[in-house]
Amino acid sequence: MRGVGRWSAITICALVVIAEGYDLIVYGALLPSLLREPGWELTRADAGTLGSAAYLGMLVGALVVGRLSDLFGRRPFVLGSLAWFTVWTIACALAGAPWHLGVFRLLAGVGMGAVLPVVLALARELAPADRTGVVFTVLMAGLPAGGMLASLTGLVVLPVADWRVMFLIGGVASVIVLIVAFLRLPDSAEYRGRAPDPIGFSVLFAPGLLLSTMLFPLANLMMLLTWYGLNTWLTTLMHDLSHPLASALRFSTVLNLGALAGSFALAALCLRWGTRRVAGLSALLAGLGILGCVLHPGSTVVFLGLIALIGAGAHSALNLITASVADSYPVALRATAIGWTHGLGRAGAIVSPSLGGWILEAELGPTMVLGAFMVTAVLGAVFLGLLSLGPHR
Repeated sequence: MRGVGRWSAITICALVVIAEGYDLIVYGALLPSLLREPGWELTRADAGTLGSAAYLGMLVGALVVGRLSDLFGRRPFVLGSLAWFTVWTIACALAGAPWHLGVFRLLAGVGMGAVLPVVLALARELAPADRTGVVFTVLMAGLPAGGMLASLTGLVVLPVADWRVMFLIGGVASVIVLIVAFLRLPDSAEYRGRAPDPIGFSVLFAPGLLLSTMLFPLANLMMLLTWYGLNTWLTTLMHDLSHPLASALRFSTVLNLGALAGSFALAALCLRWGTRRVAGLSALLAGLGILGCVLHPGSTVVFLGLIALIGAGAHSALNLITASVADSYPVALRATAIGWTHGLGRAGAIVSPSLGGWILEAELGPTMVLGAFMVTAVLGAVFLGLLSLGPHR
């Protein structure tokens, strides 16, 4: 593929991830509004359970569709998955009861989980072979970019309109991205003719791949638990720490802005230190940033700086885990491996909203929530450290 066409296609892949980022992370931005919804009487534990619904769907989508994409091609599953979560995101705006919202988020999550391993595998096959880390950083930056757009949109919309408008905005934006992708997104060169010879799923557990196949999902689980837990609860935690809603939303915006800017800075280190080592360093930085927040710095500027560090570290670790997975497996097993890593890792994303809700319902306070996510970030760094000892560092 010519350079211009290649990078144009990668840009479309990035737009797909941005659309997913908004539709996924918007829940955290409107959570304080949901807790005040008349007639719903949501507790924080209930809200955490609803927040977990999308991640449960993502687990199913990632495990199933990644494998199908390796067998039948990338483009059809990118378009189908994007259309699927767009429909159910719009449906969320029509939810008449908490269980409606939970079901719609679950179904939307299937599409969100399905699209990510496929679009990442496609981008890996479109990109120059020596630019995986940079390309994946660009694509995965779409998740915090979407989350930042959700927070900024919330600052404008939520003071004057119902939370349902936030879902409608995300749905309309996703429709636009779907149209662009339908018109301009190519399939991987490997799937334009005869698809690569299929490789059995059991090859994931062959002796040369077994360590990676086991440790990548564990590291991803811990970092997804950290990242989505903070995205779900940060606005509420800051509100509990006596920040007004507008200020609390600012912390969520800084978290995603830090992820967006910091991930590029950390990705630049990969050429010198290796992808897995920088992933471990990134996870450790996230843990240190959360520790700083637990210590309650008196300065708001310092607090915001720590939040930005958390965003950069946690999200960079997720980017670089996925980039390393894509480089560690052959084409005919690539989306399967990414789907396996993301699918099992989604258990962390499923637990994280509920974990925060359980801790708050037990009246242990926002500091304990932050402490729990500090532990998960450090565990993620440990698993990545073990991976960095192996080949493909």
